[in-house]
Amino acid sequence: RIRAVPGGTAAGKTIGILMILIDLAQRDERPTLTSVVSESFPHLKRGAMRDFLNIMKEQGYYRDERWNKTDFIYEFETGSKIEFFSADQADKVRGPRRDRLFINEANNIPGGFETFEQLEVRTREFIFMDWNPVSEFWYYTELKPARANEIDEITLTYKDNEALPESVRKSIEARKNRPNWWRVFGLGLLGEAE
Repeated sequence: RIRAVPGGTAAGKTIGILMILIDLAQRDERPTLTSVVSESFPHLKRGAMRDFLNIMKEQGYYRDERWNKTDFIYEFETGSKIEFFSADQADKVRGPRRDRLFINEANNIPGGFETFEQLEVRTREFIFMDWNPVSEFWYYTELKPARANEIDEITLTYKDNEALPESVRKSIEARKNRPNWWRVFGLGLLGEAE
């Protein structure tokens, strides 16, 4: 039920998850609703929403009339929808139910574990979460210990990103001499206190 994707910088976590969600929405036999949630609306616009629109346009899927620019909802030909909203207000996370959920940069969502729980109990199918593991947070202290049998976790790094430009790879590897930075953003491992 819970698909956890911690990892380093430039690993393609968000883009990979969005591609899966787009594919599912395009193949749905009944209309579904997928929510993509992040810490704030500016973060969402610069991150997951921008990535979603870029994927849709680059693949030739995007239709302007299907993108609701007011409510930030894209409706696919199947009737399935992907919506974007921020978790910065409690009433947003206690809102309507959904089929699928993606919490982008889960470690940064306001309200932490309580916000996750409000979103999770309103999700029918499954939850994707991604983050850079800069430090321990509610996933490691509350969720994983209690529900490990419901979690599928994969750690990704820049080496998993087939589309990563050589210049970015070199830039990441130039920081190997900074132990905690390299541990988190290079290797995708849980950071240590600095």
